[in-house]
Amino acid sequence: MDEIASPHDTFFRESFSRREIALDFLRWHLPAELLAEIDLDTLDIGKDSYVASDLRTAYSDLVYRVQHRDGHLSVYLLFEHKSRPEHWTLLQLLRYITAEGDQHRKQHPKAKHLPAIYPLVIYHGERRWRVPRSFQQLVAPLPQALIPFVPQFTYALVDLSARTNAEIKGDVLTRLVQLALRWIFDDQPIERLRTLLALIEQVQDQDTAVAILESLLRYYVQGTQRIEEHDVRELLQQSTHTGDPIMQTFIDRYIEQGVQQGLQQGEQLGLQKGLQQGVQQGVQQGVQKGGAAMLLRLIERRFGPPSEQVRERVTRADPNTLLQWSDRILDANSLDEVLH
Repeated sequence: MDEIASPHDTFFRESFSRREIALDFLRWHLPAELLAEIDLDTLDIGKDSYVASDLRTAYSDLVYRVQHRDGHLSVYLLFEHKSRPEHWTLLQLLRYITAEGDQHRKQHPKAKHLPAIYPLVIYHGERRWRVPRSFQQLVAPLPQALIPFVPQFTYALVDLSARTNAEIKGDVLTRLVQLALRWIFDDQPIERLRTLLALIEQVQDQDTAVAILESLLRYYVQGTQRIEEHDVRELLQQSTHTGDPIMQTFIDRYIEQGVQQGLQQGEQLGLQKGLQQGVQQGVQQGVQKGGAAMLLRLIERRFGPPSEQVRERVTRADPNTLLQWSDRILDANSLDEVLH
Protein backbone atom coordinates (compact mmCIF):
# COMPACT_ATOMS: atom_id res chain seq x y z
CA MET A 1 0.00 0.00 0.00
CA ASP A 2 1.32 3.46 -0.86
CA GLU A 3 2.43 5.54 2.05
CA ILE A 4 0.42 8.76 2.32
CA ALA A 5 2.75 11.74 2.51
CA SER A 6 2.18 14.16 5.37
CA PRO A 7 1.43 17.83 4.58
CA HIS A 8 4.91 18.64 5.92
CA ASP A 9 6.63 16.21 3.53
CA THR A 10 4.55 17.41 0.58
CA PHE A 11 5.31 21.08 1.17
CA PHE A 12 9.00 20.33 1.70
CA ARG A 13 9.32 18.40 -1.56
CA GLU A 14 7.30 20.90 -3.55
CA SER A 15 9.49 23.71 -2.25
CA PHE A 16 12.97 22.21 -2.24
CA SER A 17 12.51 20.49 -5.59
CA ARG A 18 12.67 24.03 -7.01
CA ARG A 19 16.26 24.45 -8.06
CA GLU A 20 16.40 28.14 -7.15
CA ILE A 21 15.36 27.42 -3.57
CA ALA A 22 17.72 24.46 -3.12
CA LEU A 23 20.59 26.40 -4.67
CA ASP A 24 20.16 29.43 -2.43
CA PHE A 25 19.68 27.25 0.67
CA LEU A 26 22.88 25.31 -0.03
CA ARG A 27 24.88 28.48 -0.52
CA TRP A 28 23.97 29.47 3.03
CA HIS A 29 24.26 26.08 4.71
CA LEU A 30 27.05 24.06 3.10
CA PRO A 31 30.41 24.34 4.86
CA ALA A 32 32.91 26.61 3.13
CA GLU A 33 35.31 23.70 2.63
CA LEU A 34 32.71 21.77 0.63
CA LEU A 35 31.63 24.82 -1.37
CA ALA A 36 35.24 25.22 -2.44
CA GLU A 37 35.24 21.62 -3.75
CA ILE A 38 32.05 21.71 -5.85
CA ASP A 39 30.50 23.79 -8.60
CA LEU A 40 27.02 24.77 -7.38
CA ASP A 41 26.14 26.11 -10.82
CA THR A 42 25.94 22.47 -11.96
CA LEU A 43 23.27 21.65 -9.35
CA ASP A 44 20.73 19.24 -10.80
CA ILE A 45 17.94 17.31 -9.10
CA GLY A 46 18.48 13.56 -9.15
CA LYS A 47 16.02 11.44 -11.06
CA ASP A 48 16.06 8.99 -8.16
CA SER A 49 14.27 11.48 -5.90
CA TYR A 50 10.86 10.26 -7.01
CA VAL A 51 10.63 6.51 -7.43
CA ALA A 52 8.08 3.72 -7.43
CA SER A 53 6.21 3.22 -4.17
CA ASP A 54 7.85 -0.14 -3.51
CA LEU A 55 11.26 1.56 -3.51
CA ARG A 56 10.22 4.74 -1.71
CA THR A 57 11.47 3.59 1.69
CA ALA A 58 14.99 3.25 0.27
CA TYR A 59 15.25 6.82 -0.98
CA SER A 60 15.49 10.22 0.59
CA ASP A 61 13.06 13.09 0.20
CA LEU A 62 15.27 14.77 -2.41
CA VAL A 63 18.64 14.10 -3.98
CA TYR A 64 20.62 16.70 -5.88
CA ARG A 65 23.86 16.23 -7.81
CA VAL A 66 26.69 18.67 -8.32
CA GLN A 67 29.97 18.33 -10.15
CA HIS A 68 33.26 18.21 -8.28
CA ARG A 69 35.68 20.94 -9.23
CA ASP A 70 37.75 18.47 -11.28
CA GLY A 71 34.74 18.13 -13.61
CA HIS A 72 34.71 14.33 -13.65
CA LEU A 73 33.09 13.30 -10.39
CA SER A 74 29.63 13.97 -8.96
CA VAL A 75 28.77 14.75 -5.36
CA TYR A 76 25.30 13.78 -4.13
CA LEU A 77 23.48 16.17 -1.79
CA LEU A 78 20.87 14.18 0.11
CA PHE A 79 17.99 16.20 1.60
CA GLU A 80 16.04 14.53 4.40
CA HIS A 81 13.15 16.40 6.03
CA LYS A 82 11.87 15.80 9.55
CA SER A 83 8.92 17.42 11.33
CA ARG A 84 9.52 15.42 14.51
CA PRO A 85 12.61 13.80 16.08
CA GLU A 86 13.23 10.25 14.84
CA HIS A 87 15.67 8.08 16.77
CA TRP A 88 16.53 5.86 13.78
CA THR A 89 17.37 8.67 11.35
CA LEU A 90 20.94 7.43 10.94
CA LEU A 91 19.76 3.94 10.01
CA GLN A 92 17.41 5.48 7.47
CA LEU A 93 20.25 7.55 6.02
CA LEU A 94 22.42 4.44 5.78
CA ARG A 95 19.73 2.75 3.67
CA TYR A 96 19.60 5.81 1.42
CA ILE A 97 23.37 5.83 0.97
CA THR A 98 23.45 2.12 0.18
CA ALA A 99 20.55 2.39 -2.26
CA GLU A 100 22.23 5.33 -4.00
CA GLY A 101 25.41 3.28 -4.33
CA ASP A 102 23.50 0.37 -5.88
CA GLN A 103 21.78 2.73 -8.27
CA HIS A 104 25.12 4.24 -9.30
CA ARG A 105 26.56 0.78 -10.00
CA LYS A 106 23.61 -0.07 -12.25
CA GLN A 107 23.97 3.18 -14.18
CA HIS A 108 27.78 2.92 -14.41
CA PRO A 109 28.64 -0.81 -14.56
CA LYS A 110 32.33 -0.14 -15.28
CA ALA A 111 32.80 2.26 -12.35
CA LYS A 112 35.23 1.30 -9.59
CA HIS A 113 34.27 4.07 -7.15
CA LEU A 114 31.10 5.49 -5.65
CA PRO A 115 30.20 9.19 -5.58
CA ALA A 116 30.49 11.09 -2.32
CA ILE A 117 27.20 11.74 -0.49
CA TYR A 118 26.48 14.67 1.83
CA PRO A 119 23.48 13.84 4.07
CA LEU A 120 21.57 16.92 5.18
CA VAL A 121 18.68 16.72 7.66
CA ILE A 122 16.30 19.71 7.82
CA TYR A 123 14.22 19.74 10.99
CA HIS A 124 11.38 22.03 12.15
CA GLY A 125 9.50 20.15 14.88
CA GLU A 126 8.14 21.29 18.23
CA ARG A 127 10.55 19.25 20.37
CA ARG A 128 14.32 19.57 20.55
CA TRP A 129 16.35 17.34 18.26
CA ARG A 130 17.91 14.87 20.70
CA VAL A 131 18.63 11.83 18.60
CA PRO A 132 22.00 10.20 17.85
CA ARG A 133 24.27 12.12 15.47
CA SER A 134 26.85 9.35 14.99
CA PHE A 135 25.92 5.90 13.67
CA GLN A 136 28.08 4.09 16.21
CA GLN A 137 25.94 5.60 18.98
CA LEU A 138 23.16 3.28 17.81
CA VAL A 139 25.23 0.17 18.48
CA ALA A 140 25.47 -1.08 22.06
CA PRO A 141 27.39 -2.73 23.42
CA LEU A 142 30.24 -1.79 21.09
CA PRO A 143 33.46 -3.45 22.23
CA GLN A 144 36.66 -1.70 21.23
CA ALA A 145 37.59 -4.64 19.02
CA LEU A 146 34.42 -4.20 16.94
CA ILE A 147 34.67 -0.46 16.32
CA PRO A 148 36.51 -0.89 12.97
CA PHE A 149 33.70 -3.13 11.72
CA VAL A 150 30.78 -0.79 12.47
CA PRO A 151 29.94 2.04 10.03
CA GLN A 152 30.91 5.45 11.31
CA PHE A 153 29.28 8.53 9.78
CA THR A 154 27.16 11.52 10.74
CA TYR A 155 24.91 14.04 9.03
CA ALA A 156 24.57 17.80 8.80
CA LEU A 157 21.59 19.17 10.73
CA VAL A 158 19.71 22.39 9.98
CA ASP A 159 17.34 22.87 12.91
CA LEU A 160 14.90 25.58 11.84
CA SER A 161 12.92 25.35 15.07
CA ALA A 162 15.97 26.32 17.14
CA ARG A 163 16.71 29.43 15.10
CA THR A 164 15.33 32.92 15.47
CA ASN A 165 13.53 34.55 12.56
CA ALA A 166 16.57 36.75 11.99
CA GLU A 167 18.76 33.66 11.63
CA ILE A 168 16.70 32.39 8.70
CA LYS A 169 18.87 33.41 5.75
CA GLY A 170 18.48 33.47 1.98
CA ASP A 171 16.56 35.14 -0.80
CA VAL A 172 12.88 35.85 -0.32
CA LEU A 173 11.70 32.45 -1.61
CA THR A 174 14.19 30.54 0.51
CA ARG A 175 13.34 32.49 3.64
CA LEU A 176 9.62 32.14 2.97
CA VAL A 177 9.82 28.35 2.74
CA GLN A 178 11.98 28.04 5.87
CA LEU A 179 9.72 30.37 7.86
CA ALA A 180 6.64 28.46 6.69
CA LEU A 181 8.15 25.24 8.04
CA ARG A 182 9.32 26.91 11.24
CA TRP A 183 5.92 28.52 11.96
CA ILE A 184 3.65 25.61 11.07
CA PHE A 185 3.27 24.67 14.76
CA ASP A 186 2.89 28.28 15.96
CA ASP A 187 -0.12 29.12 18.17
CA GLN A 188 -1.07 32.02 15.85
CA PRO A 189 -1.12 30.37 12.41
CA ILE A 190 -3.33 32.98 10.73
CA GLU A 191 -1.02 35.83 11.70
CA ARG A 192 1.97 33.81 10.54
CA LEU A 193 0.24 33.08 7.24
CA ARG A 194 -0.52 36.78 6.83
CA THR A 195 3.21 37.53 7.15
CA LEU A 196 4.07 34.82 4.62
CA LEU A 197 1.54 36.22 2.14
CA ALA A 198 3.28 39.57 2.41
CA LEU A 199 6.57 37.87 1.54
CA ILE A 200 5.01 36.25 -1.51
CA GLU A 201 4.13 39.71 -2.81
CA GLN A 202 7.87 40.37 -3.03
CA VAL A 203 8.46 37.47 -5.43
CA GLN A 204 9.14 38.95 -8.84
CA ASP A 205 8.22 36.01 -11.06
CA GLN A 206 4.43 35.80 -11.01
CA ASP A 207 4.13 32.15 -12.07
CA THR A 208 6.52 31.10 -9.31
CA ALA A 209 4.71 33.25 -6.77
CA VAL A 210 1.32 31.77 -7.65
CA ALA A 211 2.66 28.20 -7.46
CA ILE A 212 4.27 28.85 -4.06
CA LEU A 213 1.08 30.52 -2.87
CA GLU A 214 -0.99 27.47 -3.80
CA SER A 215 1.41 25.12 -2.02
CA LEU A 216 1.61 27.38 1.05
CA LEU A 217 -2.15 27.74 1.49
CA ARG A 218 -2.71 24.01 1.13
CA TYR A 219 0.06 23.36 3.66
CA TYR A 220 -1.30 25.71 6.30
CA VAL A 221 -4.88 24.44 5.97
CA GLN A 222 -3.82 20.79 6.16
CA GLY A 223 -0.73 21.13 8.35
CA THR A 224 -2.08 23.34 11.14
CA GLN A 225 -5.59 21.83 11.35
CA ARG A 226 -6.58 25.24 12.76
CA ILE A 227 -7.08 27.29 9.61
CA GLU A 228 -10.33 26.92 7.72
CA GLU A 229 -11.02 27.67 4.06
CA HIS A 230 -12.98 30.79 5.00
CA ASP A 231 -9.93 32.10 6.89
CA VAL A 232 -7.85 31.72 3.76
CA ARG A 233 -10.54 33.35 1.64
CA GLU A 234 -10.65 36.38 3.93
CA LEU A 235 -6.86 36.74 3.85
CA LEU A 236 -6.86 36.58 0.07
CA GLN A 237 -9.68 39.08 -0.22
CA GLN A 238 -7.81 41.48 2.05
CA SER A 239 -4.75 41.09 -0.18
CA THR A 240 -6.67 41.68 -3.40
CA HIS A 241 -8.10 44.88 -1.95
CA THR A 242 -4.55 46.24 -1.99
CA GLY A 243 -4.43 45.65 -5.74
CA ASP A 244 -1.75 42.99 -5.56
CA PRO A 245 -1.60 41.25 -8.98
CA ILE A 246 -0.23 37.98 -7.61
CA MET A 247 -3.22 37.39 -5.34
CA GLN A 248 -5.66 38.32 -8.08
CA THR A 249 -3.93 35.99 -10.54
CA PHE A 250 -4.14 33.19 -8.01
CA ILE A 251 -7.86 33.77 -7.46
CA ASP A 252 -8.56 33.96 -11.19
CA ARG A 253 -6.75 30.69 -11.85
CA TYR A 254 -8.65 28.85 -9.14
CA ILE A 255 -11.95 30.27 -10.27
CA GLU A 256 -11.27 28.80 -13.69
CA GLN A 257 -10.10 25.48 -12.25
CA GLY A 258 -13.12 25.18 -10.00
CA VAL A 259 -15.56 25.77 -12.86
CA GLN A 260 -13.72 23.47 -15.27
CA GLN A 261 -13.48 20.66 -12.71
CA GLY A 262 -17.18 20.96 -12.06
CA LEU A 263 -18.06 20.90 -15.75
CA GLN A 264 -15.82 17.90 -16.39
CA GLN A 265 -17.39 15.95 -13.54
CA GLY A 266 -20.83 16.80 -14.83
CA GLU A 267 -19.96 15.71 -18.37
CA GLN A 268 -18.60 12.41 -17.08
CA LEU A 269 -21.88 11.71 -15.31
CA GLY A 270 -23.67 12.42 -18.60
CA LEU A 271 -26.90 13.60 -16.94
CA GLN A 272 -28.30 17.06 -16.30
CA LYS A 273 -28.42 16.29 -12.61
CA GLY A 274 -24.81 15.19 -12.74
CA LEU A 275 -23.88 18.34 -14.60
CA GLN A 276 -25.53 20.49 -11.94
CA GLN A 277 -23.78 18.58 -9.18
CA GLY A 278 -20.45 18.94 -10.94
CA VAL A 279 -20.92 22.64 -11.59
CA GLN A 280 -22.04 23.16 -8.00
CA GLN A 281 -18.89 21.51 -6.70
CA GLY A 282 -16.81 23.68 -9.01
CA VAL A 283 -18.71 26.76 -7.90
CA GLN A 284 -18.23 25.95 -4.23
CA GLN A 285 -14.51 25.32 -4.71
CA GLY A 286 -14.19 28.53 -6.65
CA VAL A 287 -16.08 30.54 -4.05
CA GLN A 288 -13.82 29.20 -1.35
CA LYS A 289 -10.81 30.34 -3.31
CA GLY A 290 -12.07 33.50 -4.89
CA GLY A 291 -15.11 34.71 -2.99
CA ALA A 292 -16.83 37.60 -4.74
CA ALA A 293 -14.57 37.36 -7.77
CA MET A 294 -15.85 33.85 -8.44
CA LEU A 295 -19.49 34.85 -8.39
CA LEU A 296 -18.90 37.85 -10.65
CA ARG A 297 -17.20 35.59 -13.18
CA LEU A 298 -20.15 33.18 -13.17
CA ILE A 299 -22.64 36.03 -13.49
CA GLU A 300 -20.79 37.30 -16.54
CA ARG A 301 -20.80 33.87 -18.13
CA ARG A 302 -24.53 33.31 -17.61
CA PHE A 303 -26.03 36.77 -17.90
CA GLY A 304 -23.41 38.99 -19.46
CA PRO A 305 -21.17 41.63 -17.88
CA PRO A 306 -22.65 42.80 -14.55
CA SER A 307 -23.37 46.46 -13.91
CA GLU A 308 -21.31 48.52 -11.49
CA GLN A 309 -24.21 48.36 -9.04
CA VAL A 310 -24.20 44.56 -9.15
CA ARG A 311 -20.42 44.43 -8.81
CA GLU A 312 -20.53 46.63 -5.74
CA ARG A 313 -23.30 44.57 -4.17
CA VAL A 314 -21.45 41.29 -4.74
CA THR A 315 -18.15 42.70 -3.53
CA ARG A 316 -19.69 43.85 -0.25
CA ALA A 317 -21.59 40.63 0.41
CA ASP A 318 -20.53 38.38 3.29
CA PRO A 319 -19.25 34.83 2.60
CA ASN A 320 -22.55 33.10 3.51
CA THR A 321 -24.52 35.33 1.16
CA LEU A 322 -22.01 34.68 -1.62
CA LEU A 323 -22.49 30.94 -1.16
CA GLN A 324 -26.29 31.28 -1.30
CA TRP A 325 -26.13 33.34 -4.49
CA SER A 326 -23.68 30.88 -6.03
CA ASP A 327 -26.07 27.99 -5.35
CA ARG A 328 -28.94 29.90 -6.95
CA ILE A 329 -27.03 30.67 -10.12
CA LEU A 330 -27.18 27.02 -11.13
CA ASP A 331 -30.95 27.10 -11.77
CA ALA A 332 -31.82 30.81 -11.99
CA ASN A 333 -33.32 32.17 -15.20
CA SER A 334 -32.32 35.76 -14.47
CA LEU A 335 -29.87 37.75 -12.39
CA ASP A 336 -32.75 39.02 -10.23
CA GLU A 337 -33.50 35.43 -9.18
CA VAL A 338 -29.89 35.05 -8.08
CA LEU A 339 -29.65 38.20 -6.00
CA HIS A 340 -33.15 38.47 -4.54
